[in-house]
Amino acid sequence: MKPMTNPKMAERHLPNEILERASLRDDDYAWPAGEIPLVIEAVRRSNLVNIGGQLQFRLPDGTTLECYWVEVDACRTVLESLPWAERVARTADVALINFAAISSKYDFLEEGRRNFGEAFKDAETQGYDLHKAMCFVWYSAEQKSQ
Repeated sequence: MKPMTNPKMAERHLPNEILERASLRDDDYAWPAGEIPLVIEAVRRSNLVNIGGQLQFRLPDGTTLECYWVEVDACRTVLESLPWAERVARTADVALINFAAISSKYDFLEEGRRNFGEAFKDAETQGYDLHKAMCFVWYSAEQKSQ
């Protein structure tokens, strides 16, 4: 699902107060999971298409653990042939619905613990709060020049 273009190109259009809440690692912005609805709306207001994203755990040692199966793909059901404004609106609507659905389906922290047990145990042994590591990487796209 990772976009073909550098995500920083589209995200530069997001308001500073949204970007300041994100962590940036390997050119990917990620936000605490609870803030994703705010990010989706900021993407919409910035006239960008919401692509979607995945659950990640960004550990303090630089390790990124990705639950790629816990994802939102807002573009899967939205036609690229739609006018830009309609794509912006529809991908935001789909992203909000799909994010709510996976939030109900998964306990994000338990999903990480179940799949990355050893890394989680090591981080907790070192006193790290895994809630702080839990985030969602989120991608958006800007309109291509004509």
